[in-house]
Amino acid sequence: MKFHLLIVGLTAGLALVNGAVSGTGSCSVDKGTCTSLFSGFPHLQTDMNKYTKQMLDKSYDFLLLSSVFDVYSLDRPGFEKLYRKTSDKAWEDTIELIKYQSRRGAYVQLNEEGSNGVHDVASLLQSNETSSLELALEYEKLLATEAHRMHKKISHADSTKHYDPDVAHFLDEKLIEYQSGQIRKLSGYITNLNDIIREANTKALGVQLFDEYLVKVE
Repeated sequence: MKFHLLIVGLTAGLALVNGAVSGTGSCSVDKGTCTSLFSGFPHLQTDMNKYTKQMLDKSYDFLLLSSVFDVYSLDRPGFEKLYRKTSDKAWEDTIELIKYQSRRGAYVQLNEEGSNGVHDVASLLQSNETSSLELALEYEKLLATEAHRMHKKISHADSTKHYDPDVAHFLDEKLIEYQSGQIRKLSGYITNLNDIIREANTKALGVQLFDEYLVKVE
């Protein structure tokens, strides 16, 4: 009796598997569907590709911004270090995004025309201590908001049909947590620097000391 029930169970199980395999999205070499694409990731594939391009632009933009503070006329090693570090992190995030998308079966394209950066080259080159921090904060908020939008789009908050907890975990761990901390830090820097600048008699010395502080903490 037990053996008979076991055979019936195995038969039903095989029928269920065969039905799932023969359904929509089944693996077919001829149709090119034998990939690692699954769950809700295709719903976010275009958005994540665009976000990867934005992150690459961020790396280039902050590398350029760091060079503004590494000249003889404006020698600010603290600001240069802060923005170079930001550029390096954006580069690392770009690599992580590409690796993740490849693992999920997506092909990443970074050769799209046009730039998704926040500012053009001219505005970056004209930055000073205060405006550069404001630019950095604006940049972080823009990308953080986009990361939150993607998180919502792939989570149950939008539609259970496109729910993909693996993508949500990746966004939380690799991007969102860091971005919230970076936004808090930059907003604090801006507040402190503005307080220093308001003291006209000690403004130059104060900015110099603030830059030396950045050298130590960044």
